[in-house]
Amino acid sequence: MKKHLILTFLVAAILGGCSLSSSDKGWETDDMRYIPLFREATDAVYVDTEKGTVNGGYTSAGLYYDGLALVTNEDGCYYVDYNGIQMGQETYLNATIYDGNIAWTVKPGGPITAIDKKGNILFEFKQAENAYAFHNDLAVYADADGKWGVVDKKGNIVVTPQWGKVGPMFVNGLLPVQDKESGYWGVIDKKGEIMIECQFDELATSDVEENFKQNYVQALREGRIPVLKGNKWGIIDKKGNFIINPQFDEILIDGKNYLFRKGDYWGWCDKKGQYLINPQFENAHSFGSEDYAAVENEEGKWGYIDREGKWKIQPEYRSAKPFLTSGVAPVRDNGSREWGLIDKSGKWVVNPQFRNIFDIAVDNRLMVQDQSRSFGIIDLKGKYIANPDYENAPVSLIHNVSGIGVSYSVQSDFTDLPVIAGLIESKLLSLKTSTVGELLKTYNLKESNFSKGDGSATLYHNNDTREVNFKITIPGTNAWNKVSDGWFGYNYTFNPDAPVNSYILTVNLKDKAWRFVNEIFEILKQKYSYDSEKQTLAIPGYQVLAFPITNGGIVFHIKTNNNDNI
Repeated sequence: MKKHLILTFLVAAILGGCSLSSSDKGWETDDMRYIPLFREATDAVYVDTEKGTVNGGYTSAGLYYDGLALVTNEDGCYYVDYNGIQMGQETYLNATIYDGNIAWTVKPGGPITAIDKKGNILFEFKQAENAYAFHNDLAVYADADGKWGVVDKKGNIVVTPQWGKVGPMFVNGLLPVQDKESGYWGVIDKKGEIMIECQFDELATSDVEENFKQNYVQALREGRIPVLKGNKWGIIDKKGNFIINPQFDEILIDGKNYLFRKGDYWGWCDKKGQYLINPQFENAHSFGSEDYAAVENEEGKWGYIDREGKWKIQPEYRSAKPFLTSGVAPVRDNGSREWGLIDKSGKWVVNPQFRNIFDIAVDNRLMVQDQSRSFGIIDLKGKYIANPDYENAPVSLIHNVSGIGVSYSVQSDFTDLPVIAGLIESKLLSLKTSTVGELLKTYNLKESNFSKGDGSATLYHNNDTREVNFKITIPGTNAWNKVSDGWFGYNYTFNPDAPVNSYILTVNLKDKAWRFVNEIFEILKQKYSYDSEKQTLAIPGYQVLAFPITNGGIVFHIKTNNNDNI
């Protein structure tokens, strides 16, 4: 059975173990005196981790970045300072964190828009359908076709949308990208130049919308990038050269070395791939900056080893997490199944009494769950700074130390109504008097597409855009000549010269556009006179019966170049 590394606290240990001479820590924030917790499912407050006092009351709340946090209530989302005072008067449908004095916001029905820390609009970005938060003055975004590119903080497109997927941000001037055709991953620089050809099955990240590989920020910052080639992982440098050839089932950066899985077991290797500690552990956490690492033996017990693989704290715990820089580690007692803290001699410094303990990267303070599953904050002696009065904690708090946290992105709520109305008009005007033979060629059909019963046919049915689906049918023609066979049946002969001047165009609006069917229809009605009693559009050369339908659509019954009634 495949063994998976327990990741809950691994990221903190990994990042704690690397040198941060570079200031690039992704979206990790150290603005952590006030942290969001939920008193109830839709009642979030900010807790002072030094004093235990409480401020605010929101539907949800995020972490502070440069003195501002994103919160939501029944009116939408907005930014607040440490005192809970709202920045400006605007509320948004969705928004991102601030990075470098800029954030993305979206208002109901509006496009993705960049604002500064005073709430001033810097530019609208109607080309973007999705966008991740800015980082180092750049943001990755997707257009309406789902292709990803890059925009700068002035609204200039610096990498044209072309990639199937991308990483969430540039780190060290590098961005993982996935070729849309092949599905392989590579790396580009800030100008969009390919630094590493797209040739890997995975590269530092597996899915930009869900589960990031925990090494994303560190891997790009240090130029030691885990890649999957075939079904094995290795390490490449920022030029794409292999530092360690693909040979592992999983591999993670751990200081200057690597923690890896081969088969069912975990071990450590050096920067060249040479074994330092043979794979022998069922599960393991990284050393990080510490001399001890938490590992699980074959009996399912956890203890701590040194960098030579020797036991320093015997495996006697039900579970264990990495040592913190303060010199204590959370462990789960095998008997009571409760969590406490031990020192490096294995002595309890906080007796087991908690349901869980979380490192939230706040000096000398930890978040805990008591036996009622409620959250609180304790010091390193186990004394409550904030009592366990909180029902839940946001994911962004737990994963802040990864540098990525939750998915800091926005989705446009903008629909370009005139463009969609133009698409509908263009499709309608493309329907001309024709013959069934000409339609065969125009729509790449077969004779069998035309019914022998009444000559009806579906000529076209396709998603022309993400928001619009068109279906074109003809209600009936003399596509087949029918002659009795002298018994009880008929012989049919296809008639390519049969005229066609009657069509049904069905427009189905999807995604965000379906909400605006009346507004889109109104644009057509304003351009062409509309008789509301007869439900007809006065389009020269056509007779058009038009009306909206339920679920966001419009149906057009069309006759071309004759005076017959519809």
